[in-house]
Amino acid sequence: MGKEERKKREKKRRCNQIIDAAEQVIFSKGLEKATMDEIAEEAELSKGTLYLYFENKTELYIAITQRGSDMLNSRFTKIFSEAHDQKGLELIREMGETYLDFVREYPNYFTAFMYYESLSDLDALEDSTYAKQCNQNKREDLNFMVRALQIGMQDGSVDDSYEPKELATIIFASTRGLTAMAHASGRGLHAELLEEIEVGMSTIFENFLNLLVKGMASEKELHNSKDG
Repeated sequence: MGKEERKKREKKRRCNQIIDAAEQVIFSKGLEKATMDEIAEEAELSKGTLYLYFENKTELYIAITQRGSDMLNSRFTKIFSEAHDQKGLELIREMGETYLDFVREYPNYFTAFMYYESLSDLDALEDSTYAKQCNQNKREDLNFMVRALQIGMQDGSVDDSYEPKELATIIFASTRGLTAMAHASGRGLHAELLEEIEVGMSTIFENFLNLLVKGMASEKELHNSKDG
């Protein structure tokens, strides 16, 4: 192994060490209350060393966002790499279930996703390699959905009167809205509303996926499902 390769590996190892520490502090205290001093202490590094790798707390949080985004993207990739003669409609349902399961399993990453999407300083984001990877992952995830829709339109399971890219955008937007409500359940106005109408999030998720799949299914697919 050459000297440059060793430097790259050491830099990557140190970055991961810092991101691990940032997750521990930020996930336990919240982004606003967490400090760079606490993150440096958790990472067992000096504050000066911390700033050699990350300019500020926001950049660190974007790095956390990228880590979560990479994990979700790898799950979508796995769906398609392991797909064997699955109908497009089945792939769409599996993507939906995978996304919702990810949010349940890693709610802190979903919080990071929402924070990242709320950032308005686009120039600062353009200079961040972490932000660039987050954006690339989002494009790939959307393309996965477009691909699933196209497969469904070709195999006859999805209504081909829709434009795949538009429908994929609608699916992602509605799924994100539902998961945001689920993420907020147990506190605030969403909690009061759900308690008032006596609806559980698990039921909402299942009904949402059923509505989503049936809404885009072709007449032939609906007919086959009734016969089955």
